[in-house]
Amino acid sequence: MRWRGMAAAVALLVTGVVAGYAAASAFEPVPATSGAPEPVVASDPRVPVDPLPSANASPSVPALGTDLPMRDARLGNGGLRLAHPVPVGWARLGNGNNEAKWKKPNNPADTFILRVENVVSREDTIAETISDRIGDLQDEKERFTIEERTASTLEFTYVSDGFPRHGFLAWLDMRGTGVAEVEVAVTGREMDARGAAQLISRVTAGMRLAEDGA
Repeated sequence: MRWRGMAAAVALLVTGVVAGYAAASAFEPVPATSGAPEPVVASDPRVPVDPLPSANASPSVPALGTDLPMRDARLGNGGLRLAHPVPVGWARLGNGNNEAKWKKPNNPADTFILRVENVVSREDTIAETISDRIGDLQDEKERFTIEERTASTLEFTYVSDGFPRHGFLAWLDMRGTGVAEVEVAVTGREMDARGAAQLISRVTAGMRLAEDGA
């Protein structure tokens, strides 16, 4: 009978060990699994998996130059009338009172273009306008990237139809109203970036309120 008692004690000891292990396991965190394979990190994350295209659209069209000869143009009527420089020989697209686009005649649309717009009706500060424009560009442009942002300007890149593009935006409060009144934009190919940066600087620097009869 004694061996039966010893056997029962051993059985109870084994049962206790198993139960303790099960209890401890119940409080250990279970590794989370998504059920889907995880992406493998590249050996060098600095190397993009899908590099940006390097070619320029319409490469036979020369890049936008610097130090272009300029002439005066007009925009708006009534409350806000503007005078500003545009490159000599460029043609205006459309005849709206609040927006004008300028481009070199016969240039394809995928080269470079200047736009001047009266945005005072939006009644947004320059800071609000920049934030809104960034949101719009993020939604609309493929691979949109901010290159530089200041209190009143934005430089960015994106991809359109498989080609890299470079854009510049600037906002002006012409009358000290506290809101963005004028938006100036120059967009072009990567090869146009240097000329585009200078052009938007010259247009914004030369922007002024047009005098009656000017």
